[in-house]
Amino acid sequence: MSKKQQTKKNLDLTVKLSDFIASHPELYQTTISGVSIVPFSATDQKLNTENEKLVEGLLEEGKRVVKAQETKNKNTPWEFIPV
Repeated sequence: MSKKQQTKKNLDLTVKLSDFIASHPELYQTTISGVSIVPFSATDQKLNTENEKLVEGLLEEGKRVVKAQETKNKNTPWEFIPV
């Protein structure tokens, strides 16, 4: 997967994630404040493999990271996993 494809797919996921976070502002204070968030797709394993590399790089830089895992559940469309 090219960096351009990865970036576009991550932007698409980030739009969905941003909408979810905007409707759940409590997440900011409890889960995502001061961390780097990397989105993971519910269906695109190639993207997820590339995003794992992003997580590794952020951790090597000493950053706090949370994986935002998209789910197929309408009631809980995102799962947040501190790394």
